[in-house]
Amino acid sequence: MPLTKTYAKILESQGFKSEALDIYRKLLKKYPEDKELIEAIKRLEKRRKFKGVNVLKLKEFENINQKNRYDFEKWLSEL
Repeated sequence: MPLTKTYAKILESQGFKSEALDIYRKLLKKYPEDKELIEAIKRLEKRRKFKGVNVLKLKEFENINQKNRYDFEKWLSEL
């Protein structure tokens, strides 16, 4: 099994998130300053915590701007 970012990205895109995460972690040991690896690991670890969550809605929430976040928090407080 090749330990490359490209291979990890392919695995990730095919749904093999755990395998991709393992490769990213191994690569990070070799290249501890690689920001792309660090971000990939953070992204996949975050997704692991939200197993079973609607991924599209999670992505939408992660990319929310300040105004929308304020509106959302206001809406929640009114429930």
